[in-house]
Amino acid sequence: MFPITAAPAAHSLALSEPAIQDLDLAKALGYERPTNIRNLIKRHEASLEAMGSLLHHEAMIVAGKGAQRSVTEYRLTKAQAAFIIAKAGTKRADSLAVSIAEIFAMAADGRLAPVDTTGAAELRAVGQRFETRLAAIVAEEQEARSGAFALLARGCSRRRRRR
Repeated sequence: MFPITAAPAAHSLALSEPAIQDLDLAKALGYERPTNIRNLIKRHEASLEAMGSLLHHEAMIVAGKGAQRSVTEYRLTKAQAAFIIAKAGTKRADSLAVSIAEIFAMAADGRLAPVDTTGAAELRAVGQRFETRLAAIVAEEQEARSGAFALLARGCSRRRRRR
C-alpha cells in the first residue's frame, strides 16, 4: 500500500467545512440499506483521511429484542462525500459523479477560478498533495515490477542449472 499524503490537520477545510452524516448521504444516494455505506467508508478510510480528518464516533443502537450494540457513525466533508459518491455505484450516485466530473473538467480547463488568494493557495496545495501521491504510486509500481523481474530471473537461472 502506498503512503497517502493527507491534508494538514490545520487545513481550513478539514476544520471548518460542514459535514454530512453517513446515513443521510446513503439515503440521498439511494441505498436500500443505508448502513451499508459504512462498509464503503471503512474500505476507503486511508483515501478519505488524505482529504482531512475522518470524523467518527461510537454510538449505541438498539437492535432486535432490545439488545444494544456499538456502531461507528461517520461525518464526511464535501470532498470525502464526493469520493464516496464516486465509489457508491447506485444510480443516484452515478448521476452525481457525472456532475462532479463535469465541474472538475471545467476547473481543470481553467473555466473556474479561485475567488481569493486563500482559494488559490488551497488549489496549489491540492495539486502538490496529488503529485506526492502520484510519485508514491509510481515508486510502488516500479518496486513491484523490479520484484517480479527478480523472481522471474531467479526462476530462469534455476532452469538453466537443471539442464
